[in-house]
Amino acid sequence: MLSAAAQGSDRVFWANEAGGNISFANLDGSGNGGTLNTTGATTTLPKGEAIDIATGKVYWANEATTKISFANLDGSGGGDLNTTGATVEGPSGVAIDPALGKIYWANSTGNSISFANLNGGGGGNLNTTGAALNLPVGVAIDPATGRIYWANFGNDSIAFANLDGSGGGGGLSTSGATISQPQGVAIDPATGRIYWANVGSSNAISFASLSGSGGGDLAITGATSNFAVFPVLLKTPVGTAAPTVSGSNTPGSILSCSQGSWATDLLGSSLYRAPRSFSYQWTDNGQPVVGATSSSFTASVAGSYGCQVTAENQAGSSSQASISHAVIANAFTLGKLKLNKKKGNAKLSVAVPGPGALTLTGKGLKTTNANAHAAGSSTLSVTPKGKTKHKLSASGKAKVKITITFTPTGGIAASQTKAITLKKHI
Repeated sequence: MLSAAAQGSDRVFWANEAGGNISFANLDGSGNGGTLNTTGATTTLPKGEAIDIATGKVYWANEATTKISFANLDGSGGGDLNTTGATVEGPSGVAIDPALGKIYWANSTGNSISFANLNGGGGGNLNTTGAALNLPVGVAIDPATGRIYWANFGNDSIAFANLDGSGGGGGLSTSGATISQPQGVAIDPATGRIYWANVGSSNAISFASLSGSGGGDLAITGATSNFAVFPVLLKTPVGTAAPTVSGSNTPGSILSCSQGSWATDLLGSSLYRAPRSFSYQWTDNGQPVVGATSSSFTASVAGSYGCQVTAENQAGSSSQASISHAVIANAFTLGKLKLNKKKGNAKLSVAVPGPGALTLTGKGLKTTNANAHAAGSSTLSVTPKGKTKHKLSASGKAKVKITITFTPTGGIAASQTKAITLKKHI
């Protein structure tokens, strides 16, 4: 009985009710399957498992016993959970809530919904006041509303209750959908739907709106549905925050692209959507940069750079793009120095690559500023003051060191230093 996909290990796991074991195979179709080491765990009619990638465990219910069990995905064996305080009577289907550190299951013969703490601290039964419990099989959690849902095999219905123990139970409208001996449920909060498999004569895979507006049957042309149970949802990755580009703003800078944020798997909903791999494409002014497909990129020339991150899993891929990151040229060239020997000052031409601010400083010199409105040549004044001015008046010559700084608009400043000699007729 196929019942869960393991995104974390690129494998699919399933429980063999008749064989009393847990098997696996590679999702890429290469085979290399096997039987998981479950030493220490009960495997008597295992049914409806769930995988917790964060802890590296697979959990299942043993329908013919009073045990909820687990095994380590690394093959190191497993064990049985402490379910003290909880009903375990014909358990069928489990759902993990990592946020609360709990695992839930339906008791098909005990007509109850129970839970245990994943840390081994025992468990209890959920308050399901207001909801029908008639041979419940399979549970799924809707984190958006804080509800747990289950399929009632005995009276062909989908029911729910609040996870916080306040009851609030009821039945979901399945108008328009086939519901015939349902076994197992899975939830997609993004679309507001719950799905189930029908063991009855129709063998349909059906859904209903969590809002209570009814549902329908999926088109499964070309697929086999024969005694289908425990559906699992696999969706392409869902982006939740775009990647960002970090790095300097000058040519030659190494830029880095983050992965962005992506929606995680919802274990309690039997929904798998987390990315398995990432790929990158850098752009300049919105156009792909040929060969720039790693998470870092050397921006050798000025431009408006961005990165697109594509996340992929076994269902497909989706992409998110960063905002642009400006790389602005700040290299400038010092031109001719024109001396005014009558006044003892000078003019310095500076060629800049684009708009920005120029500043000239130096000991014994007045600070001079100029704004460049476009690429081209600008002029800065070199004007002596204090001791430099007195020295020029006394000797007609003064050596000074000037520092020119260019700050491109939106970019990073660059500086050059040059020694010059001012002259004045005396």
